[in-house]
Amino acid sequence: MDTAIEKAEQRIEYLSSDEEAMRIYYERERSLYERANMISSAEERAKLQIAKNLLDILDDEMIAIKTGLDIEKIKSLRKES
Repeated sequence: MDTAIEKAEQRIEYLSSDEEAMRIYYERERSLYERANMISSAEERAKLQIAKNLLDILDDEMIAIKTGLDIEKIKSLRKES
């Protein structure tokens, strides 16, 4: 295991000295971050839509349990509708 860690550290050191490799690395990290952010936003929008659809069927507490949304957010949605 120590050999694998040492090889990884050497590879990181080598790559960090290469400006183009670092640029590619940072661009990939930024892309992954943006993708994760978009997925999270889409999930939140879906939860909100589901909660809105359940407002006339379930009480606030049950909607919060089923969607994972905060109870205050459910109450706010109820006031908006």
